[in-house]
Amino acid sequence: MEKKKRARLEEALQLLEAVQDSTTVANLVVGADYRIVSYNRRFREFLLKYWSHEVSKGEVSINFVHPDNLDDFKKEFAQALNGKIVRAEHNFSTIDGQSMWIAVEYHPFNNTCESDNKVALSFRNITRERLYEQKITAQNKRLKEVAYLSAHQLRGPITSILGLANLLSDDPTNWKDTKLYIDKIRGLSQKLDREIRYLVGKTEEI
Repeated sequence: MEKKKRARLEEALQLLEAVQDSTTVANLVVGADYRIVSYNRRFREFLLKYWSHEVSKGEVSINFVHPDNLDDFKKEFAQALNGKIVRAEHNFSTIDGQSMWIAVEYHPFNNTCESDNKVALSFRNITRERLYEQKITAQNKRLKEVAYLSAHQLRGPITSILGLANLLSDDPTNWKDTKLYIDKIRGLSQKLDREIRYLVGKTEEI
């Protein structure tokens, strides 16, 4: 009977390991001393790709945390050890200088067969999402600039042109200042043309 229980447990563990390896999320279990207890295929591939390192059980996990994120990692890890689920996002530079964003989750991991607590970590690369958000933010900034130009810099010349046109039409029989008005309209039109070209250039950057 005991052998059957062990066999079923072993089968369940193998199934769990297969599920872990098939996920697109990097997972690992870390002991209170920061040493890696277990990890899935995705985590191994991540370290190989971005750190050029072949991971093994027993290694110290903080060796793979960027120095800029180390204090945050230790704080979040300690919270998880104390039973709190923690979710965070971190930015760091990989060994080849790439900027990367990852979303991390820390889950308390208590094994009734062992006395020491562990933390189950899962993380995924969200760099593409963050870069897209940055692109949208930059586009929104340019759109605001275009809106400001439309509302202010173009309005002045147009108002002046309309005013001069009204002066010309007030007394069409006495146009002694016609040349002056036309020169001013020409100058304002050229200014307006420059502003419009600048505005078109801004919209092309979006």
